[in-house]
Amino acid sequence: MSNLYHKDIYKFEEPVKSFWETTHQSNDKYEKLNKNIQTNIVIIGGGYTGFSCALSLAKNFNEDVVLVEAGHIGWGSSARNAGFCCIPPAKMSVEKMFKKYGKEETKKFFKNTIEGSNFTKNLINEYKIECDLTGDSNYEVAPHPAYFESIKKEASIYKNEFGIETEIFSKEEFNEIGHTGEEQFGAFSYKPGFAINPLKFLLGLAKQAKNAGVRIYQKSKVTKVEKKLNKFNVIVNDQIIAANKVVMATNGFYKDDLFPDLNNMILPVISNIIVTRPLTKDEIDSYNFVTYNPILNIRNLLFYYRLLKDNRFLFGARGDLIGSEKSSFEKSKEMEKQMKKVFPNWKNVKIDYYWRGLVAVTSKFTPSIGKLDDEIYYSFGYQANGVNTAPWSGNELAKLIVSNSKDLSISKFYQGLPKKFPFPKLRLLYLKLALIYYRLIDK
Repeated sequence: MSNLYHKDIYKFEEPVKSFWETTHQSNDKYEKLNKNIQTNIVIIGGGYTGFSCALSLAKNFNEDVVLVEAGHIGWGSSARNAGFCCIPPAKMSVEKMFKKYGKEETKKFFKNTIEGSNFTKNLINEYKIECDLTGDSNYEVAPHPAYFESIKKEASIYKNEFGIETEIFSKEEFNEIGHTGEEQFGAFSYKPGFAINPLKFLLGLAKQAKNAGVRIYQKSKVTKVEKKLNKFNVIVNDQIIAANKVVMATNGFYKDDLFPDLNNMILPVISNIIVTRPLTKDEIDSYNFVTYNPILNIRNLLFYYRLLKDNRFLFGARGDLIGSEKSSFEKSKEMEKQMKKVFPNWKNVKIDYYWRGLVAVTSKFTPSIGKLDDEIYYSFGYQANGVNTAPWSGNELAKLIVSNSKDLSISKFYQGLPKKFPFPKLRLLYLKLALIYYRLIDK
């Protein structure tokens, strides 16, 4: 089956020209699979989910694990996102959640979500992963005075219903502790929240998994999974990995041909990021940009931004619908315009890096963690909140794999598969219509 986007976005053999990858190289060497091997569990996908799951299986449960990644270790979305650890991993309002799942289940979902943020932070602390950790909370900013009421309402629900620590700031208050600008009309903060260099975090996880005994192979793309008696033959580089259990941890880069039961469930959405040259003190002062916390501008087609440790400015937004190198460049130019409209004093600031990745959206708008009827396990659909959700999900998946049951003691929001998209070839059309609708509302 062909991929949804242009072939350029699936060039597994080429490095990603992101700021993270261009400025940081891994010292660890990982081989390409070039012989037949056997294992108990094979994990497909070398991102946060795959490595967290592998690390937990090997270290906590002494399991024999092989992990394969189609690109080099650090190729996928886990290593090229904006590094925001924010909540929730859902694309629906709290009101909708209450209606669909009930209040108690929604509370459990938010409890698990906070556990997710803490789990990521604990991994960083436990393994002393140097990943440029910044910030102690997240900010959501109103792009227009009309949004301030909804910001206050969200802060109040977070605090009163879910016990999340929040604080509300008027435009004037946020001018002092956050920044000024053309689209800042008040904000609220919630904890926990922080930002990281996503590649350094991923490479740190990979190193710990390797130390725990996980056999890791890069540039080893799975082309087929066959069931033979009670075993699986996972075909990689014309070699066979014989395994008892298989874990699908590819998220947005999942190709609809490995497991029929999982096909047509993911709408991969392109997300683009630009990073400026380091800003001067005068440029930063011109907006009193004093915070290193990650910030979301809460328009429907939201964008997100933060100051990096070297005072570069990172700005991210939903991407194009094509996926070619050309469309990526054009999108970066459009984003540069958008950024400079919000921060016009920076109109002469050069953009040093631009790149993109895929986030996984599904029809149920929440993550999916579980097991198919065979010994096939899955975790995907983090709705653009992978830093918060994927490491925790990988760890939950590891517990499920060793417990030999189908039961998870986590919120129902995460459990079970989403419905397949009807007429899956039209997925990009659905996305296009949604984007047009949101653009109109934002205006």
